[in-house]
Order: sequence, then C-alpha cells, then structure tokens
Amino acid sequence: MTMPWDRPASPPPSALSLIDALRTAQEISWARETTRELDADIAAAVDEAAERFDRFAPWVAEHYPETRAGSGAFGPGIIESPVKEVPDTKDYLSRILERDLSGPLWIKRDDALPISGSIKARGGIHEVFRLAEEQPGVKITVASTGNLGLSIGTVGPQLGFPTEVHMSVDAKQWKKDRLRTGGATVIEHPGLFTDTVAAARATSQSTTTEAGSAFFIDDENSLGLFTGYAVAGRRLKAQFDALGKEFTPDSPLIVYLPCGVGGGPGGVAFGLKQAFGRAVQCHIVEPVTSPCMALGLATGKGADITCADFGLSGRTIADGLAVQRPSPLVVKHADALFDGIHTLEDVTFLAGVNWLERTTGIVVEPSATAGLTIPWRLPDVPDTATHLVWLTGGSLIPDQDRERLRGQAATAAIQAAR
Repeated sequence: MTMPWDRPASPPPSALSLIDALRTAQEISWARETTRELDADIAAAVDEAAERFDRFAPWVAEHYPETRAGSGAFGPGIIESPVKEVPDTKDYLSRILERDLSGPLWIKRDDALPISGSIKARGGIHEVFRLAEEQPGVKITVASTGNLGLSIGTVGPQLGFPTEVHMSVDAKQWKKDRLRTGGATVIEHPGLFTDTVAAARATSQSTTTEAGSAFFIDDENSLGLFTGYAVAGRRLKAQFDALGKEFTPDSPLIVYLPCGVGGGPGGVAFGLKQAFGRAVQCHIVEPVTSPCMALGLATGKGADITCADFGLSGRTIADGLAVQRPSPLVVKHADALFDGIHTLEDVTFLAGVNWLERTTGIVVEPSATAGLTIPWRLPDVPDTATHLVWLTGGSLIPDQDRERLRGQAATAAIQAAR
C-alpha cells in the first residue's frame, strides 16, 4: 500500500540545542505538546485488526498450547500479556536515583507475550494473519533486528507461507537459530537495520518481478503492523477496568515504550490514545547512539534523516532499537502520539536488566528496560499519576545467553551506581 507520508514534523523551539545534544550522544528528555487528533481511517483499521485477532483465536489456541488457558480478561487463543504492579522495583529505584516517585509503578509483560515473547508479536503476527486472509500463497519477506523477524518467521511457516527473514548485524544468534528450526529462511547481513531493510526490499521486488508472489512486510511503513500493535490499547484498558482502575487527565496513566523504527511504540500509543483519550500520556525511549525518531522530529526532516547523518553509529546493546531511520508512517502521526521522547545510555539499559531481576525475578532483554528509570526524570507529574513501563523481549532467551546477560547486567549495575 502506498501512503502519502508528506507532512513534516515541526521542530521544537529549542531545536538547535536539542539536536546538538542528540548529535553528541547525550541523554535527553524532551516534553512535547500533542494534538490528540487521531486519523479516523487508521482508527477504523485498528477495529478491523482487533476483529481479525478474534477470528484467528481458535487457530492460535490449536497451534500454540500456551494460549489455550487465555490470559486474565481474555479467552483462549488471544495473544496478550499481564500487567503487574512492582512496588519493590519502585522503592529500589527510588533509593538508587535518590528521588521518590509518588505514584505506583507497573509493568506490561510483553517480554512474556505468547508465541514470540516480545511486543513485536502483536504487529508481526497480525500482518501474517492479514496476508492469510487477503493474499494467501505469497512468499513473505521481512527485515529485522531480531524480534519482528522472530514473530513473523514463527507464525508464517505455520500458516504455509515461505518466509524469508533478513537479519541485521545486531540480531542475536539464538533468534536466527530458532527461526531456522521453525522453518524460516534466514539471510544474514553485515550492516545495520536501514541497510538490511533496503536489501530485503530489493530482494522482494526482484522475486515479485520474476514470480509475482512476494510480499515485503515493511517495518518502516506497514499499516498492518501498526494496527496490530494498536490493538494493545483497548486490551490494556480492559485489564485495568477489570482491576477497577480508572484514569483521568488529572490522574493520568503515563506509559513508557522502547522505540526503534517507531512502529511498535507508535501503534501502541495510537491504540492507547484511542482507549484512554486525554487520560494517557505516551513517552518513547531510544538509545543515545540511535535516536532516529528524536532526530527526525527535532529537525523536522522526519524519515529523510539517518543517525549516520549526525555521526552516530546506530549500534547499541539494545539490539531491537539499533535503527538509523524512523518510520515515515509514525513520523506523520507523531504529533498526536508522543508526549515525551527520551534517550538512554547503554549502561543504563543493561543495569536495568539487573535491577528488574533483583526486584521481580524477571529477566528481560536490555531493550525492554528502556522506560524503567524515565518516570524519575519527569517534572511536575501529579502525585496521582500511574506509571507503566512496557517491557519487550526476554522469556525466550536461552539459558546460556541468559546467564551471560545476567553477568553483563550485574557489571553495568555497579557502573551505573558510581
């Protein structure tokens, strides 16, 4: 689908100082004014995505036993994760950061999302379902830093699609191995995500020309991915409704999302604002070496920039966030989605792995801890606010890789405390 990504974002008043901080890989926190005007056509497409997930629930329950018992407020075959309040994590971080946090701290457990164990399962699996209904018989091609490819490459072969996953240099070996075991073809690339996307897109176009049967799932532009992520908004509201928790603009829900190309956090933020309206604020977090969304919005150039244009490497321990160019789709709608943009050093991503396990017993990938310390950065937050850190990636990490990560995280926690 061709979409007109033609509306540039407006640079903030302090754009020059902000851009200079981003260029020099400093941690920043940028509060933004959002319009709250959501695209009506996309909102309707989110409704369709929710209905599609429901239609495929029996198939999911049949093929993935871990979904048969349902999840809280949701029935069998619904791909959803729990929410959990983490007071011990809040208290521990308040001591480390030497500042109290008034409101409660919650986590959204997309690290344990069924089937592929990350937020990418929402968009990636939805897009495969859409293709199964609308374009059966195509060959699926996708480019990924890891988790998007894992979700598409897990479900695609199960639905009979020849599935080719192009993986950038930051992708973990265990993810490649898991994909190959599940029947996907994995193509490894020496470059970062932007270069891998270009190569995968070219391969898909060549295949289409020769055989007329390829479909490239474009992480930078896919409406199917975006709307699949957005279904999370109404699901989260249902979970909090079941717990008797309500939010208002004066007692808001503040959500913190890791950001790579922007499709995942953009879609989730869209869905949250559909569900909660002005009672929710959405903040995204990027690595200091790969702040592509912050750069695109701060410069007003959107997806016409890359981190390399500013001398930034794009490499980070948070492999799912190792992205050099933001999504044009998300840039177009960002003014209505992102109330804050923050960047984080790698040592804090890694230390967060240690802090979260120490206080909850949960082990996650470094990218999942993106939002963990950000609530303590925000000024003028109502004491009645509720903070929700959206996790992604962790439950499928093999034991050997998990132990290695634990060691790295423990070292980083010592460094961060200095």
